[in-house]
Parts: sequence; structure tokens; C-alpha cells
Amino acid sequence: MIDHKQIELLNSVDCALFDIDGVLVDVRDSYSLAIKKTIEFITKLVIGTSFSRKLVPDTLLLKFKQTGGFNNEVDICYAIILALMSRPIKESPLDKRHFLFTVAENADETGIFSVEEYLSELSNRSHIEKLKADLVYPAPVGKSLLPTVFDELFYGPTLFREQHNMKPQHYHGRPLIDNDKLIIKNRTLKVISERFHRNIATISGRSRIAAQHTLRPLLRTFNPMASVFLEDEDRRHWKPNPYSIRKAMDYLGAKSAFYVGDSIEDLFMAKRAERDEADIKILFVGVYGCSVRPEETVSRFIGGHADIVIKNVNNLFHLIDNPNHNAIIKKRL
Repeated sequence: MIDHKQIELLNSVDCALFDIDGVLVDVRDSYSLAIKKTIEFITKLVIGTSFSRKLVPDTLLLKFKQTGGFNNEVDICYAIILALMSRPIKESPLDKRHFLFTVAENADETGIFSVEEYLSELSNRSHIEKLKADLVYPAPVGKSLLPTVFDELFYGPTLFREQHNMKPQHYHGRPLIDNDKLIIKNRTLKVISERFHRNIATISGRSRIAAQHTLRPLLRTFNPMASVFLEDEDRRHWKPNPYSIRKAMDYLGAKSAFYVGDSIEDLFMAKRAERDEADIKILFVGVYGCSVRPEETVSRFIGGHADIVIKNVNNLFHLIDNPNHNAIIKKRL
């Protein structure tokens, strides 16, 4: 049943904030594939064995994202590679896959630190410390092979040079970012932009260059100074840290907002921002259409007290323009 009070709140806030990946853009054939290819490349180089991509299904990636600590795809690569390196080489693929799911289930919102701790408890701590030293992560691109390979695959040669001001060394093929699929429609953006007097911005884990490449002219609709691209920011500001929401709302002079995200980290970030700043109000809108397990994602959003849950970001067109449109609404408790 529709809670019209929540729809009224949606229409009465000061600004609208959007995640990009999984909300404005379908990244299942870009970022997700980059994770699998990076794991394949690094394990072959470091362990000497190339693992099948079947070892890393999309459901495993979802498990890591559901912890609330893996908004960054390279962190997922690191967690999986570290786990694989900690196991006997001759272990069967089925056992390895089962172990990776166990690692994901024991991770939490502290992200890679929870994985490192879990693996250290299972194995010799000094062994895990050596593996960590071998991977040199989370050192940045150019200093650690892991983020370097990932970005070369994702950006491709031209954008990689533009983003990092260095030549690619390991991949010179077609950029996986070109597999991004735009979800948001012009009419949706137009209605939202007009409704909120252009007080709309993006808060994304990707870089500004990646956002510009995929969204192209649509990115101009969003306030460029209020928008936050966390790949370009210090790691300590990454989701679920509420830094980006505060930064966007401060620039827009807003005391209330709705934030549209597709992950538990997005939900955690919105809740933390509201908790830490007593004078602001944030309505969280969860989008589940790009999830490999949509029903599970809906359940987690509702269990986490998301205010509104919709299948597709374009449903906002109807909720703002026609409040009687069907959506899943969760009352704020």
C-alpha cells in the first residue's frame, strides 16, 4: 500500500542526490566484468594459476556488497585474491568457491579489514601479512598492480592516461567502461531537475572522468560543484562515510534531500549522515532493478528501513509527476 506521506516528503525536500552505478547506469557488464578479469589476471601472475570466472559469480560480488563495506570494486578484487592466495593451490574449484562465499559472509562494513582479520584467524597471521605485502594494497594505481590492472581494463588506454597521467602497461584493448548501459531517461532528469530548481547532484564511487564518459551530456543536468566523485577523493571519504552527502548538501544549501542508491552502503551512508547531523533530513530511495537477486535486495532495503524502494530510477518520474504510481514504500520507524 502506498504511503502518501512519504511521497509528499519526496516532493518537498530541498534537493535530489543520485548514485551513478546501479542507479543511473547498469554496470553489470563493465565494473563486474572488470572485477572478474582483474582477479583472473592477478592470480595467474602471482599464483601461476588462472581461475575460471565461474569461481566468481555475480552472486558472490553481491554478497560482498551487501556487507556495506565494499563500495569500491578493487576492494572486492583484493578480498577475493587474498582469500584465494591463502588456500592450497590444489584445492578443488568447488571448495574454493564455497570458501569465497564463506569469506563474504564473514565480512562486514569495515570491508577489507574484516576479510584480512577473518583470514588471519583461519591461517597463520604472518602468512596473511606476507600475502598482503605481496599485493601492496591499498596502494594507489602505479604503486600497486591490483588497482593498476583494474583501471587499465575498465578505462582502456585513452581514458587510463587521462585519469592517471601514465601509460598503460598491461592492457591495450577495448575499455570495459564502454559496456556501461544508461538507465536514466531524459524525461526523468528533466522532471526532477525542474521540480528541484536544478538542485540535483551525483554522489558516486566512480571518478569524474568515468562519469563524464558514460553520462556525457546528461551529466550537465547535475550541479558540477555539488557532485562528488569518490574515486577522486581520499580513501577515508569513501562510502559509507557520510562525507559526500554533507559536502553536496552544504554546497546546495540544503537541509533535506532524497538520495537514490542501489546498495546497503548507500543506505548506511544516508542513515549516518542524518544521525550525525541532527538538523538535516534524508529520505533514502533504494533501487533494485540491477541486482542479480532483486527480491533479496528489496528485503534488505526494507529491513534496513529504506523509505522508498523502486525497481528503476525512472519510476521517480511517476512518483514526482504522478504520486499514485505503484512503488514499495517502507514507513520510517
